[in-house]
Amino acid sequence: MKKLALAIAIPALSLAACGEDTAYEETGDALEERADAVEDVGDDRAAALEEAADEAPTDAMEDRLNARAEAIDDTGDEAADRINEVADEME
Repeated sequence: MKKLALAIAIPALSLAACGEDTAYEETGDALEERADAVEDVGDDRAAALEEAADEAPTDAMEDRLNARAEAIDDTGDEAADRINEVADEME
């Protein structure tokens, strides 16, 4: 009987230890979601430029558009990384 009570109590204690996130942790979670959104915007804009580059009338224009797409993608990734660093400190 003691083993049964212990088997029931351990999971309950584990759940109680987890608890709900604090407001500070919730803010960190929101920042992570914002970082994902920032990265997605950069990816979408870069993809649009890459598509335009595929249709460019000259090789020089294609190269410029591809370079711009890469820069936008890198900028989005870097911004998302900075936001995630702050979010990680809040967890």
